[in-house]
Amino acid sequence: MPYAMKPVRLLLLTLLACLAALAVLTVAPRRALAGGNFTVKTTEVTESQGEWHVKVRIDMTRAPGMMHIPMRFTFSKEAVDERAIMSKGADPVHHRNVLEVSAKQIQSMDVDFADPTGKVFKSTYFEFDLRRDGGYFEAGEYQVSLSGPDGDVGGSQKLVLKGDNPTVYRGAMDFTDPKAAKKGPKIQSVDNGVDAGAKVASNDDSSGGASGPSGGVQAVGNGGSMVPSSAFDKTSEEEAVQGHPKGCGCVAAGLDGDTFAGGAAALLGLALVVARRRR
Repeated sequence: MPYAMKPVRLLLLTLLACLAALAVLTVAPRRALAGGNFTVKTTEVTESQGEWHVKVRIDMTRAPGMMHIPMRFTFSKEAVDERAIMSKGADPVHHRNVLEVSAKQIQSMDVDFADPTGKVFKSTYFEFDLRRDGGYFEAGEYQVSLSGPDGDVGGSQKLVLKGDNPTVYRGAMDFTDPKAAKKGPKIQSVDNGVDAGAKVASNDDSSGGASGPSGGVQAVGNGGSMVPSSAFDKTSEEEAVQGHPKGCGCVAAGLDGDTFAGGAAALLGLALVVARRRR
C-alpha cells in the first residue's frame, strides 16, 4: 500500500507546481507593470494666463506593450492660498488656509512611452497643463498620485501651484449707505403744510385787523369774563343769616332765648313735684 500511494502523490505535486507556475506567469507581469516610480519634476509652478504647466517623470519596471498607456492623475487639494482683505480699503494679504477635508480631482490622460520611431521605453517625461477655469484648480498645495491600468505607480508627490486667487473680504460688514450718511437727515419746513396741517386762509390786508404781519391768525375783540355775573348774587340761605354776627354763621348751644325759657319751666315743674311728695 505505501508504494501504491507514491504515484498519486507525485501526480498531485506536479499539478500544484503547474498551477503555481501559471499564477506566476499571469500575476507577475501585472505587478511589474503596476510598480515603478513617479516623480513631479516641477514641484512649484507659477500661474501663466490662468493655467499651470506641470512636468513629471514616470519610470516603469519594464517597457509597456503599447506606445500610449491610459493613466489617471489624482489631485488632492490640501491647502489654499487665500488673499484676504481684513479692513475696508486695505491691501489683500496671503493666508495659508488648510482644508479639513481634502477635495479630490481625477484627470485621465494618455501617456506616451515611445519615441518618433515607434520604439517603446520603460521611462518617459510627460507634460500637461492644469487650468483654473475648471473650478477646482487654484493657487494652493496638492498631493498628486498616479495609477495605470494595473494599479498605482510609485507614491504620491507634493505639488504647489502659485498665483493670485480672487480676493475674499474678512473684515466687519457695514450695512450703512455712505450716500445717505453724507446727505444727512431730511428736514422739512413747518410752514409747508406737512407738519402744521393745511394752511388757513388769512387776510391780505397787512395794515391791521385779524391778520398779523406774518399772515398768522390773531384774536380780535374781548372774549368776556370766564366767571358769569350771576355768580355774585346771594342765595336764599345767605339772605336768611344776614342778622347774625360775623363768624362761623352758627348758633351756640344753650344761648338761644327760646331754649333757655323752656329749660327754666321744666326745672320749676320738677321742683313742684318734689315739694308735693315731701308733704
